[in-house]
Amino acid sequence: MIVETDGYIELVQYLTGQLPLFAQNKGATSTADYTLRELLEEKLGESMMAVFEQNDLEQETRLDIVREADAIMYDLEEVLSSVLNNHPTAEQEEFVLEFVGLVKNLFDQKLNH
Repeated sequence: MIVETDGYIELVQYLTGQLPLFAQNKGATSTADYTLRELLEEKLGESMMAVFEQNDLEQETRLDIVREADAIMYDLEEVLSSVLNNHPTAEQEEFVLEFVGLVKNLFDQKLNH
């Protein structure tokens, strides 16, 4: 659906370009009581639920989207593996929200064509 598209590949490249934001020696402190992994899972899940709510989808399409979300989470885990158990800073949370929003946009574009 989207993980094989140029848009998604560019999005992963954008993520890798932002790795310095996730460097442990950044010096920024976190007040979050959840990990980066938990934040990613929650926000990606919320985004996929929004896709479901905003579109009248057949069951097979819903399952495809869930599989795609699993693949996206796997990619995020691969790229951010060394920092997933850290508590995110405000800057990191902002990036996660932006990234997940861009993922949702890719789904919206795909479903509307």
